[in-house]
Amino acid sequence: MTMIRKLALVAAIASTTGMSGCGGSSSSSNSAATSATITGTAIAPAGTVAQMEPQSIMEIALSFVISPVAAEITGLEPIKGADVELIRVDDEGNQVGDVLATTSTSITGDYTLTLPQGVNLAGNLIVRITGTNNQQLRAQVVEQSVDISPVSEFVLRKFIETGADLDELVVADVVKLNGRVEDFDLTAGLDLDAMFTKLEDEVGAFVENEVVVASAGAAPATSVAGTYVNTAYAFALHDSDGEGYGTFAQDLWIEDFTFAAGSSGTVNVTFRGGDSAYTNFSGTALENANPYYVTNTDDEEETFEASFTTAGVLSIEGEFEEDIDPEGENGWRYPGITYIFQEVSGQGVFAGLTHEASVRYALIDTDNDGDLDALDPESRAGDEVFRTLEFFIKKPENLTSASVQGDYGRVYFSSYIQNGFIELQTENNIVAFSGEYVVTEQGAVAHTLFVNGNGDASYEFEEVPASEAETIPVSADGGISGDEGLIGQVSSTGGFIDFTETDGCNGENAACQQGDFAEFEKTLLVKLPTEQLDVSGKTYRLMMMAVHLEGGGTNAINLAASQFNTVLDMTSNTAGTLSGIFSDVEMPMGLGSDVAASADQISEEAFTMTLAANGATSIAIGDSASDHTVLEGYFNEDGSLGVFTTGYVEANEDRDELGIAILIDITE
Repeated sequence: MTMIRKLALVAAIASTTGMSGCGGSSSSSNSAATSATITGTAIAPAGTVAQMEPQSIMEIALSFVISPVAAEITGLEPIKGADVELIRVDDEGNQVGDVLATTSTSITGDYTLTLPQGVNLAGNLIVRITGTNNQQLRAQVVEQSVDISPVSEFVLRKFIETGADLDELVVADVVKLNGRVEDFDLTAGLDLDAMFTKLEDEVGAFVENEVVVASAGAAPATSVAGTYVNTAYAFALHDSDGEGYGTFAQDLWIEDFTFAAGSSGTVNVTFRGGDSAYTNFSGTALENANPYYVTNTDDEEETFEASFTTAGVLSIEGEFEEDIDPEGENGWRYPGITYIFQEVSGQGVFAGLTHEASVRYALIDTDNDGDLDALDPESRAGDEVFRTLEFFIKKPENLTSASVQGDYGRVYFSSYIQNGFIELQTENNIVAFSGEYVVTEQGAVAHTLFVNGNGDASYEFEEVPASEAETIPVSADGGISGDEGLIGQVSSTGGFIDFTETDGCNGENAACQQGDFAEFEKTLLVKLPTEQLDVSGKTYRLMMMAVHLEGGGTNAINLAASQFNTVLDMTSNTAGTLSGIFSDVEMPMGLGSDVAASADQISEEAFTMTLAANGATSIAIGDSASDHTVLEGYFNEDGSLGVFTTGYVEANEDRDELGIAILIDITE
């Protein structure tokens, strides 16, 4: 197994050559294609081909490869003799006006079509094949080579779901996105519905991120310039492709960055080093799993580029990568994804929830010198899936205790592993700051979830007593120090505080009396309002990451995370609706099973909410009389940011899933 890659902000530095601003006018960026010839190939899953064609054909197996270093989508076949129509669509995907031109596909699925005079390449210019039951495959005509496939249809649907102005899309962004999906190791489903489900399960979050960036224009980056601390808390599952061995892994880090404003929405980002910790908990089953724990300091400075959009989104683009462990037996392929972070208005904070994955391969000796020196793409060894909650926190230039006074809402999430068991815990309480960073904690409400290798699973609710006042060491740049270095950061406004802490041991010294263990902790605090907030009519982006654990002999492990466009629409101060997609990666029979990915699409699911005058908030999603999800936490003083712990509450009030979440106001 490999260590979870640290933020691909850093991992992508080596391969990123620069980013350009996103968005723009179709008149300035779309190419005039008067009398141009459009060519391409139409392909679909085997079970769909007969529905898309007016007559049957002999099945032809194809390997569809876009990039020479990309994994292939297998199981797609050419669509023969199908009518191809050229149309314009509106931003909801509906046809506008008459069909502009028609042609047919050949026996190999190829087609050629001449654009009518005056018709230009654009994101709202579409080639379409329609089959029985009105099934459609469409592709945006943004270059003169346009393949029609489930990928092109899936990308178009994502643009429509996001509310993009199709006519204003930069054509190069659409071309790049369609091609980059092919970097993933995919096999076609039996039919279009199965294929779209697979695409959503395995690359939906990636495509969603790309679409978000491509759909917004560049914004001046002067407002985000400054020095930042990047903090992260990550979970991962690794499998071994049927070999009965797996890993539950965690990673966290605290790192320094500098943002400098470039031109046209470009942000020049410099990584200045930082500290990290990693653990993997590996075995054939929970009862024989042992943790490995390691810390690391990185002080190698690197500079790269990011983009900042009018939607307050900071994006960093990574490229397809191959990594080889020269001292081991494995190599990895990482599809290039775009890492996006939503700005919290006025708070000097960006937040992101990254969905990453890689495929692990065996190595081979290509020059017969006895050293394994290359990845063998024909010898898969497993999948590795990562979920990471990250913050960029702008440092204050000269923080004083006067900026950190009053009540703060605190949420806490931790994971503890030791030989043969996993424990998760959440806490909520109010913390008062007074004097020179004097802290007094009120009593907390705690939830603990525990599983062990005997199949035992237990849940415990506890009321933690208040603590005595103590003084915490806060520097002028907002840094909070612990015994091992930086453990926390106060934002430039003083309204947000992040603690990212870890402890662990591999039994290498006498201090490890309890044996090998690892503990990872995340604490978030927001300054509370002093009067009743009104959030009615607001829209909040939800970033939620949770871990589900089961006993009963399966010891299933599930990582759940919201995708970027998951939102809560507040219809009042007591109710609203949730819409978006939650991705799940699961080891259904514990560490010995293979990882399975799925996605849950939610449309306007009702929730109820209580919002106290001090910002304390509880949100119940679904029917509170039966199994449902709860978010418990606090909104900050202006309602721009909420921090929460999460739990899946069963009918008997027990919880088998705990997590952490934030809400960011994105109301237009």
